[in-house]
Amino acid sequence: MRRKTIGIAAFSLLGLLALNACAGLSATRVAGFPAIQLEATDSVALAFNPADGSLLLAGPGGIARWQGRGWESLPVPGDPAMSAVVVNPDQPAMIYASGPGLGVIRSDDGGASWREVNVGLPGLEITALALHSFRRETLYAWLKGDGIYRTEDGGANWERMPDQGPPDADVRSLIHSNLVGSMNTGWLAAATPSGAYLSMDCF
Repeated sequence: MRRKTIGIAAFSLLGLLALNACAGLSATRVAGFPAIQLEATDSVALAFNPADGSLLLAGPGGIARWQGRGWESLPVPGDPAMSAVVVNPDQPAMIYASGPGLGVIRSDDGGASWREVNVGLPGLEITALALHSFRRETLYAWLKGDGIYRTEDGGANWERMPDQGPPDADVRSLIHSNLVGSMNTGWLAAATPSGAYLSMDCF
């Protein structure tokens, strides 16, 4: 399995900084969003919803949505600390999110209600989540202390990928891309404190 190491430490944080720069906002705070005190182990993730042009932000305080008029909190079950949020661009009302102690949850109505989709996951300490770049029923989740799990049916069932994952097991973010050279399967990238790792679908 081909594996590459790339010099990017946090995809979602870089995305947030790029967004701020393009919008002319402060690089440390998005206008209208309360300041968040982050610890070294906290994750912050962004997702774009093409249906209404809104942004979703997942972090220690839960999930918030920006629609141009300020931020509003979305109701999520259990512990509000979240590690990731992703939107299905082909069905924008379908949103997935994850959090430590929560596992993976799914909304089919734009975040108004949620249900757990954890069948096959031996634990709920999910620190990263990614949607396949062109197979919309396929997602990847990083289970702390265990490795990468994959679902190919929208979260109904999860199975562990055979590889052990990147050398640094502290995975903070996952992203799937259809970069060239992946034999039509796509690349899966993981961001860790020691750097970022890139592999064809699985490490």
